[in-house]
Amino acid sequence: MTIDFVVATPHDAVEFNDVYRNTTGSAGYLACNNIYNRVVLNEWYDINPHADLATHWECLDGARRWRFHLNQAARWQDGTPLTAHDVAYTHRHAKEMGYTGGMFLGDVEEIVEVDRYTVDYRLSAPNSGFLLMLGNFIFAHILPAHLYEGTDWSTNPHNLKPVGSGPFRLVDWVPGDRVVMEAVKDHWGPRPQIDRLILKIVPDRDECVRMVARGEAHIVTQDTLTRDRLSLMDDAVDAEVLTRRGPGMALLDFNQSRPLWQDARVRRAVAHAIDRSAIEELGDPGVSQAWPHYLLASTEWAFNPDAKAPGHDLARAEELLDEAGLRRDGDGTRAALRLYYMDTFHGHLPLARIVSESLGRLGFDVTFEGLSSVDWARRVRTDGDFDLIVVGGAMAPDPEITRTKYSSGGRNNMAGHRNPDVDAAYAAARAATGLAERGEHYKRLQEIWARDTEWVPLFWYGTYYPRSTRFFGWADQLGYSIPWWHWGRIRPVAADAASPQQ
Repeated sequence: MTIDFVVATPHDAVEFNDVYRNTTGSAGYLACNNIYNRVVLNEWYDINPHADLATHWECLDGARRWRFHLNQAARWQDGTPLTAHDVAYTHRHAKEMGYTGGMFLGDVEEIVEVDRYTVDYRLSAPNSGFLLMLGNFIFAHILPAHLYEGTDWSTNPHNLKPVGSGPFRLVDWVPGDRVVMEAVKDHWGPRPQIDRLILKIVPDRDECVRMVARGEAHIVTQDTLTRDRLSLMDDAVDAEVLTRRGPGMALLDFNQSRPLWQDARVRRAVAHAIDRSAIEELGDPGVSQAWPHYLLASTEWAFNPDAKAPGHDLARAEELLDEAGLRRDGDGTRAALRLYYMDTFHGHLPLARIVSESLGRLGFDVTFEGLSSVDWARRVRTDGDFDLIVVGGAMAPDPEITRTKYSSGGRNNMAGHRNPDVDAAYAAARAATGLAERGEHYKRLQEIWARDTEWVPLFWYGTYYPRSTRFFGWADQLGYSIPWWHWGRIRPVAADAASPQQ
């Protein structure tokens, strides 16, 4: 009997190469988590790295050099051995071309193939958090050099017909309907205990949840089930809802490449305008809440409880804006602003509405809109065509993740942050090898963020994942030793766990 595992997701694929161009939350993103491997693995709730392509590794030269020893059994799905050249080529080319996979490789000066199965990353400065950069995101996955080297990645046919090293291979993609992968039965690593992995494209988020409740799907993707939709699971059969605090926060960021937001008084005024009592109504006690701090309390070793965003104070906000020369005109309007959020993260919609209404009380005319992953990449990341964004900030398990967003040279610094004190705090934390010492530098970083109102924390979000109880092997059940969206260890726990209705 064929054992199918079905994932209901609102978002279709664009392609299957996130190291080239990341489309977070899309079906292609989910597929890449199962088609490809990374050098090492880190998941949201565990700061410790786990083996993937590398069986073991060494921190050398005071964290200026990292050496990885690859699993010599690793093979591409066409049978070609996976070697150090694949690793070095993928990350070297991604960095040189400015592709997404190079986002966390800014301090990599050289990638050296020591031998066929050993690779060194040589850095320009010490970075004790480097492992996390290689392991935490799918766009760090490794591509087959023999199929990509010498080609234009933007037109390489294997973006649509991927050849990976992971436990599943793509067999069918029907745009708007489904992505189908089958298990690699002779996989060099742990072999899947399911036969097919099916990503079912269902634009209606409510229907995605209902499919799990009816037993027609086995899980939905992030931000599909929100607190207001929990009743959809009331009559679920053989399913549960995994509920816990999330690994990040939603925050408001300013486009500091524009003169308006380069004045700290204007940024602070916006922070004073935010009505957190309205945000608190979105919370779920013990799961999610309005959050005024610049790091999550769950990262205990680095959390600074004294670094907080300014409190709600409209009178002070008015004063600051007047001081900055941003006065109301004859009809009470100060300026028109455009605010965007990524539509993939549906929970950001009510936050965008609250921010818009809060700023409206200060005389700002704010329009807000949800963008697809593709439009976000173009309008926000590439063109910088925005005033404000509500965006997710991954803050766990290590603040080093945030450096690419908030340091001056960060590849993901879409908001144009340029703060030398921030850069210095990051550099000091990377150079420190002990966790306690690193934590002190990150506490200083939070002080700077709060002092200068670099951005505004809004909400510590929770996660709600409706999932089948007919399967075992989810990331949380395996100590987060695998990515959350990886299903290569999933196995049925009941004889009737085979194919749900298609």
